[in-house]
Amino acid sequence: MNTVSKRLFAAFLVIIAVVLVSLSVGLIVLLRNNPLVERQTFSQLNNVAAMLARQARLTPDLSVAEAQTIAEQAAAEHGVRVLVAASDGNVLVDSAGGAGTALDFRRFRLARLDQTYPDVRVGQARDGARRLWLYVVRPLGDARVLIVADRPAPYVAVTFFAQNLLLPMAEAALIAAAVAGVLAVVIARSIAQPLKQMAVVSQGIAHGDYSRVAPESGPDEVAALGGSLNRMARQVQATQQGQREFLANVSHELKTPLTSIQGFAQAILDGTADSPAVTERSATIIYGEAERMRRLVEGLLDLARLEAGAPALRTGPVDLHANLAAALERFGPRAQTGGVGLVSALPAALPALTGDGDRLAQVFNNLLDNAVQHTPAGGQVTLSALAAGGEVRVTVADTGRGIPPGDLGRIFERFYQVDKSRARPGGVGLGLAISREIVAAHGGRIEVQSTVGKGTTFTVRLPVATDGLRHNG
Repeated sequence: MNTVSKRLFAAFLVIIAVVLVSLSVGLIVLLRNNPLVERQTFSQLNNVAAMLARQARLTPDLSVAEAQTIAEQAAAEHGVRVLVAASDGNVLVDSAGGAGTALDFRRFRLARLDQTYPDVRVGQARDGARRLWLYVVRPLGDARVLIVADRPAPYVAVTFFAQNLLLPMAEAALIAAAVAGVLAVVIARSIAQPLKQMAVVSQGIAHGDYSRVAPESGPDEVAALGGSLNRMARQVQATQQGQREFLANVSHELKTPLTSIQGFAQAILDGTADSPAVTERSATIIYGEAERMRRLVEGLLDLARLEAGAPALRTGPVDLHANLAAALERFGPRAQTGGVGLVSALPAALPALTGDGDRLAQVFNNLLDNAVQHTPAGGQVTLSALAAGGEVRVTVADTGRGIPPGDLGRIFERFYQVDKSRARPGGVGLGLAISREIVAAHGGRIEVQSTVGKGTTFTVRLPVATDGLRHNG
């Protein structure tokens, strides 16, 4: 089973193996030039030489043939190479015979082994292949010297490592493997347990269950994943809730005019509308409700195009001051009829923008329409503008009822109305949603502040440079 704990354990083992191999190679390289290894080899060679001396097998009065025989026997018994040389360095006896590699002893200076053996000297020699040999020298009478030579020096470090360090390192590897197993289990649990819980949460989301919460604990990456999953769950839940509300709102908005259309059409068909006046009234209602449905469908299509990023703007130079002044003039009579003061706080001039003048007029008309609609008689609606920091800020402020804090975050949603009982006749609840998308298409944003009982302020921020517009043609 491809579990996290098994993968971690395997990874730990691989790391341990790589570290041990690297450490072993490094130790061998260091030991090749370490006097400790050579000293141990010299001691071993000296022990063989001392044994031969104690056994009195090699003596000064032996003939070359006898010395050759004894040297070969000693070499076979102890796994070394035994040579006897004259005081001038010429080799007289070699346990390897004619097959042995010639050694040059004269290019290296001899050194004393230690204080315990004052007569023993140690040194190095090279053969014809430039390989280095280690040897010890013991006096053998006046004319001859006993030499015991070991294997070529490059293998001494390996031998020392195998004899002294291999077993401790193997034991350390076993201990490290056991510790790695424990650590793998602990770490795997800290990672795998939150991941298992996240899998359960994700399965619940897939089945519409948003009651579970993913853990935001463990390593930073796992905790971040848990947080992202929780945010995604909340977003999906909000999206689905919005879709349900959207369908319910669309159904409600269509059901009312359809009911009226069906009822009055039925009255015409069955003769209930038996007079020209009643028939005309029925036809007028049918036409009005159909017009309301048309506005609803057009608004939904318009909003869908804007949200999808489809080309929705016809860009060109926009005289923002004239655009705002026209909006004020348009709503002047209506504000006067409702007893609402409509105040202009526009500067003498505003920077020219590049954008869709009709779409921007739609935004300002919608904001003024809502402000006048929700401001009681005696109240005031103020339209102002200010150019600063590379943007133009257009503000529509009213002294109306205000928006409760619980509704403030949802007023840009489709069909959302703070007080449906006071909704504008013929309104479908799409104006602010469409306005937000239009402003976003111009590279700006729309903000709202409100205090219940004091009024509401909408601020439209539009950049003076609008190179990122989505536009037609």
